[in-house]
Amino acid sequence: MGVSTPLHQSLTKKILTLSLYAIVPLALLVYLFSPPPIASLSYASTSPPHGEKQQGFSTAAGAAARKQQRTKASPVPETLCDYSEGEWVRNAAGPRYNGTSCGATIKDGQNCVVNGRPDPGYLYWRWRPRGCALPPFAPAEFLELVRGRHVAFVGDSLARNQCESLVCLLGSEFPVDLVHDGGEERKFRRWAFRSHNATLSVFWSPFLVNGTEKSSSPGAGGLDHNRIYFDQPDERWAAEVPGVDVVVLSFGQWFVQSAMYYERGAVIGCHHCPEPNRTETGFFGVFRLAVKNALREVIARSSAGREKLAVLTTFSPAHFVGEWDSPDACARTQPYASGENEMSYMHKEMWRTGAEEAAAAADEAGARGSAVTVEALQVTRLADMRADGHPGPYFHASPFAGDGGGKKRERVPNDCVHWCLPGPIDTWNEILLQIVKRWRKNASSSR
Repeated sequence: MGVSTPLHQSLTKKILTLSLYAIVPLALLVYLFSPPPIASLSYASTSPPHGEKQQGFSTAAGAAARKQQRTKASPVPETLCDYSEGEWVRNAAGPRYNGTSCGATIKDGQNCVVNGRPDPGYLYWRWRPRGCALPPFAPAEFLELVRGRHVAFVGDSLARNQCESLVCLLGSEFPVDLVHDGGEERKFRRWAFRSHNATLSVFWSPFLVNGTEKSSSPGAGGLDHNRIYFDQPDERWAAEVPGVDVVVLSFGQWFVQSAMYYERGAVIGCHHCPEPNRTETGFFGVFRLAVKNALREVIARSSAGREKLAVLTTFSPAHFVGEWDSPDACARTQPYASGENEMSYMHKEMWRTGAEEAAAAADEAGARGSAVTVEALQVTRLADMRADGHPGPYFHASPFAGDGGGKKRERVPNDCVHWCLPGPIDTWNEILLQIVKRWRKNASSSR
């Protein structure tokens, strides 16, 4: 081992001193500019992503999580079932009702079996959500939850389709009276379940806001496009909001039609623009505006302290393939398997828009201190998988039979928009039951 000299000792001290001078400033820089550790947060997605694996979300869960962040002492919200993702599985039990037992309620065009649809296999499927269970519909439970209350469906013919499904499901166990008939088109109807003093209504409002619908015979001089006024509520249903306890909004299909859009008396856009020198704006933005304004109307017109549930049924896709009058326009006989059919961009965007606006309305209601609960009934994914559930040519009785026993028809009109009753749309109401159940539970616990 060598002997240390004075020169070596001097050099060692200088090196140590210089090292300390270098390390101290570096340590200070690291301390000052390094970010603090980030706490792990658990949150619900605010919208279905564009990726292949598309997840739905619960507006109730999202609103509860955001409320918890504002109020430190709030309990952790319960984990909610995401009914929007899953698969259709065979179910030997079949539906609770049929086209004969509920024939007085079902619109003729959706009474598929009575109209002669030959393949009953579409009736024997149930939705199985991923990671949780969806109980079968229980009429007694639903009516007990809405005892003494008014449930209203507002929107286009798919709102009516869902309402008639619910009437049939409830009527499978309890007597029901039609107390107001909306005529041939069934646009405004009301039923009473006197055993529970419960009322069900349907209100026709294809845009949810005020609008002028195109004529059914534009060639005869009628209006050949829709006119929609986004700053004007549709008073046909909005005026009834104070007396409604559960309002279910369902619409969207009319927005793909030719239309002019107005706000404060001025044109703000158009789709398939019917007027010259107008720039196409599409319909995604105005569809969002209609959802936003309709939900705000529900919140604004609700009495202070009166618990109310507003449910937005997300967009229900159509399934036309090829020409509208082809026998194969929607001739599928069983559901798509999970991942078998890619959802279209339009259907994704309509789903996203409705879900996002329901979440925003839930936040707005909370910020106002409103007693209105807002939820999204996310059916877009499970509906997109049921191309087999439409009437197709069987929205008319015996559609292929020739007149007077003549030659069989080869080209017939198809309905690939609405749903057979009974059929897949009954599942919408199974999920609705769970939403109403949670609403009543939360309302009771907050008293």
